[in-house]
Amino acid sequence: MRFLAGLLTVLLMAGCATTPAPRSSQSAAAITAWQLNGRVSLTRGEEGWHAGLYWQEQIDTFYLKISGPLGQGGFQLNGDARGVVLVDADGQTFTAPDADALLVQVTGWQLPVRGLRYWIRGLPEPATGKAQLTRDEAGQLLRLEQSGWIVKYQRYQYVGDVLLPDKLQLLHDDISVRIVVDQWELGDVAVRLP
Repeated sequence: MRFLAGLLTVLLMAGCATTPAPRSSQSAAAITAWQLNGRVSLTRGEEGWHAGLYWQEQIDTFYLKISGPLGQGGFQLNGDARGVVLVDADGQTFTAPDADALLVQVTGWQLPVRGLRYWIRGLPEPATGKAQLTRDEAGQLLRLEQSGWIVKYQRYQYVGDVLLPDKLQLLHDDISVRIVVDQWELGDVAVRLP
């Protein structure tokens, strides 16, 4: 009888033991200023490109720099609500109202900057319209479909209290874009142009 009483006491104490609370997560939608460093690769059919990626957002403006291997084939893209400015590897400047169209026209890259500004944080792009979202049992986003693109979220990391994607793949027709984020930084940051 003493054995059963002792066993019951141990089981009750184990039931009262505290388990660590899951880490609280702030919403990625609340972030209006951020920057990231990483890598991007784009394949279209048999062709492929690999480059460094630096991206900075400050509320409604963005700066995106793609750095090709050994400084070859890179470009810089600045944008806001009025339009975008692209500076190519030769220092030539191009302007347009739409980043996606300007990128295709000047570089041949089909990179959906307008949507990716949101998708890279795990959010649908609000102005484009309806998106299909697939989540796991815990509610974490696994797949997003919007504007003809499929975005697959392959890995996340906590940046402070915010859970953000750090590895994703975008698919559209015969185009595949892979992005790996090496470093996120959140909040108002001084413009740092690498």
